[in-house]
Amino acid sequence: MENQINIVNVNLVLPNEIAENTCIALEDGLISRIDSTSSHGDVIDAEGGYLMPGFIDIHSDHIEQVIEPRPGTFMDIAFALREQEKQLINNGITTMYQSLSMWKPIISSTKKKTLRESDGLEKVVREIANASKASRLINHRLHIRFDITNIEAVPELMDMLASGDVALLSFMDHTPGQGQYRDIEEAKASIKAYNSSYGEEEVERLFQARMNVKKLPDETLIEIAKFANSMGVAIASHDDDSTEKVDFVKNSLRATISEFPVELGVARYATQAGMETLGGAANVLMGKSHSGNLSATEGILDGCISMLCSDYYPPSMMQAVFKLHRDFDMPLYDCVNLVTSAPARALGIYEEVGSIAEGKVADLILVDGSGSHPNITTAIKRGAVMSVLNHPKLHAAARRS
Repeated sequence: MENQINIVNVNLVLPNEIAENTCIALEDGLISRIDSTSSHGDVIDAEGGYLMPGFIDIHSDHIEQVIEPRPGTFMDIAFALREQEKQLINNGITTMYQSLSMWKPIISSTKKKTLRESDGLEKVVREIANASKASRLINHRLHIRFDITNIEAVPELMDMLASGDVALLSFMDHTPGQGQYRDIEEAKASIKAYNSSYGEEEVERLFQARMNVKKLPDETLIEIAKFANSMGVAIASHDDDSTEKVDFVKNSLRATISEFPVELGVARYATQAGMETLGGAANVLMGKSHSGNLSATEGILDGCISMLCSDYYPPSMMQAVFKLHRDFDMPLYDCVNLVTSAPARALGIYEEVGSIAEGKVADLILVDGSGSHPNITTAIKRGAVMSVLNHPKLHAAARRS
């Protein structure tokens, strides 16, 4: 039996309320009691801080930045995962759905992203699959983002799904004129941004190639989704831009998540259809979408964005939670639900994590919200202190545990 840890003088962030000045006991990796007064085991004095469920980040390609910190400079993948874990746990993320893109260059002159090609992707998938089965600082899960123009990669995708290692599959279409790049000029600007050495003629050539690229037929997408469903894989759609697309992904692909709907009306329609909707936490911090699409804050306040992810910037999740609470007077527990209970329900893991309740896995974070920027003082995974940052009393308690 593991040592019991008692967290006292703490404000618990529950799904529908803040339980102030209470106590909680952790034992054998689980939340054993709330309002416990037991003196057995180690004691952590939260000094009025908030105890929240660990964040569940269902969409982030951050690992690509860690493996390839500069173009063409690749770190060892296993080492990169270890280093990323330290960043994630210190930003409150205890479960990460590592989002890997199955994408290929449209034409040979396109700047290649090696990690998104077959050989590089296979190595990263293997390391994440291994990490998901091991005892690590965080819980690793695999999210495959499949571009529907990557026709030749369908057998590879089916093999991944058959392995049982994929937890979430999202379908992407980044061709110009629809989705994220429905604005043609924005699409061309994006090509230029990713290929800064290109002149206007090269940008136009690549744009036309992307406009004319072949896509998988709907029948093939339906077969892929059907197989993914049979393997227990959750399905998401990416950059929904019309009610017709929402109808297709929900009814034909059985998608339950709409990632980054590009317009408010589409987000509302997806919500009314019973789908969970995802926005970016960095979008909240910036106050807008970097590509001119739906403001995540607007969607949240409207009630049609139900979840937040880090997308590409892990520190954004905690900061977005408190920005929504402070700037828009949202109850703190509603803000926290965006990054905890809502994604846990969407991915079918709510019985174990995503809220604070007796019997649930003790993946938790202690937060000092008194300053201009909230600070995570302790992160706990399965009842064990994983990280202690800027709190000397907690540091001492963690050493004892």
